[in-house]
Amino acid sequence: MPDYLPSSVGEHCKMLNFKGKLLFVSEIAFSISFIAFSFVMFSCWFPTGFSATFSTLAFLFALPLFVQQFNWKHISSFEKIGLALFSWLSLSILWSENGIFDTLIHLFEYRLYFMIPVFAGALVGMQYTQNLAFYAALLGSSIALFVSYGLGFGWWHIEGASLSLGNRIFHGFIMSALLLAALLIAREKAGIFRVLAILIGLLTAYNVLSIEIGRTGYMQIISVTFIFLLLTFDRLKLTAINLAIVLAIGSIYLSDGRFTMRITETFADFERALVHDDFLTSVGSRLEFYRGATQIGLQNPVLGVGVGDVVAELQNAFDDGEIKVLTDNVHSEFLNMLVAGGVPALSLFAIFLLCIVKEGIRHRTVDRAAGDFLVGVSLMVFVAALFNSTVKDYGEKHSLMIMLSLLAAKLLADKKYSKVKPKN
Repeated sequence: MPDYLPSSVGEHCKMLNFKGKLLFVSEIAFSISFIAFSFVMFSCWFPTGFSATFSTLAFLFALPLFVQQFNWKHISSFEKIGLALFSWLSLSILWSENGIFDTLIHLFEYRLYFMIPVFAGALVGMQYTQNLAFYAALLGSSIALFVSYGLGFGWWHIEGASLSLGNRIFHGFIMSALLLAALLIAREKAGIFRVLAILIGLLTAYNVLSIEIGRTGYMQIISVTFIFLLLTFDRLKLTAINLAIVLAIGSIYLSDGRFTMRITETFADFERALVHDDFLTSVGSRLEFYRGATQIGLQNPVLGVGVGDVVAELQNAFDDGEIKVLTDNVHSEFLNMLVAGGVPALSLFAIFLLCIVKEGIRHRTVDRAAGDFLVGVSLMVFVAALFNSTVKDYGEKHSLMIMLSLLAAKLLADKKYSKVKPKN
């Protein structure tokens, strides 16, 4: 329980002044909202408006808790870089030509950077809430996995859903997080928990490779598995296990028609775009988005076009024949940053990911599982951000917000309460 609260509920009633009562009510309301938010986002089941209600309530109730114990020194390096990046994007309003209202809407798409420190600050003294939110996310993602299998095997049909409750990209992101959690639980636990974690990990990997197939999902699953093995086993065991994984993926490629078709289709789309100048496929369109965004970014390297003018610049480039496929989203967070805020924004985003890795590696001496999860999440985001607007897109943004908030709170709690101070 946080320092400002007495040790028993009875003492609350007798001793709390107005400020204490406000903080007490905020703590309870925040705990309920954040736990519900975690389940709703990771289950992929609920509409955007419904999940946004819980994220908004959680943020509002977290604010007084955050303000009560705010200390700049306690904020992790990746949170500070995230705030610097959001500040730079906010400053770009000055050179955005779009209306201030529309520009603020675009800026708010990057709210993750200021919401993480607020959530983490509120969570740091609430271990019970941290645990329940983690379990809620695990339960939600497990439900998403189970429902995806049911859709894939034709056990049931859900209106608006194809092979998963979320879209293919969001589902792959959630499944990658579930796989990472399952691998770490299997390593850290024993008995029935290890068996269940291994089973869920295998089901998750097969789901992404053969049920709800997606190119980014493939790369995230493989990347998460590789970084886990790298952080867990010595060189000899790592070589043997990686060889086994390569053989397993090769077997799936040869035996699974959907997986084989997806890989073959990807290479064919690359050829059509690069050789035949055909950009009508998914791969071809993205290559054209990337080329056009790079061109706009290199024309405005110092400041970018401003966070409010990205869509307008893409429209202008299409009208002028500089981009052959019209889009309002370049489907790469790295290129989003380059276009919106120039090289400074791109550099800050890269540093943001590197700082997550740095914090994870430093924290491995305190809590190995939490440290490895940070490293794994950073790799997930790196892969996703190459091919998708991970911070801009609703689903990935909010699931990432939950994971990094819990991990940042874990970092701070370990520093404050175990008195362990990692070396710089």
